Amino acid sequence: MHVYGMTTIRMTSVQKQKLRKAQEILEKASGRGVSQGEVVAALAEFALRNRVLLARAQKGPTWVPEDDPFYDPSIVFDLSATDERTHDRTLYRRR
Repeated sequence: MHVYGMTTIRMTSVQKQKLRKAQEILEKASGRGVSQGEVVAALAEFALRNRVLLARAQKGPTWVPEDDPFYDPSIVFDLSATDERTHDRTLYRRR
């Protein structure tokens, strides 16, 4: 017999939407209905197993350091009409 304690989690509408998407993924994978509590538990279990991913997600977006030479917004050039091959050649020196 399981005894459940009730916990209230305040979430923004964006966070609720993400929880619903995670719920849909778990329901499709399991082929049955999954409660929001089960979703939160599954997400917590995943986060604990993948601590590195969790730590990276907490840091937020990674920005280009200001001392990076490609960061300088004053450098502007025009490639005129381009396609994928031109981009590859310019960026990666591929032919």
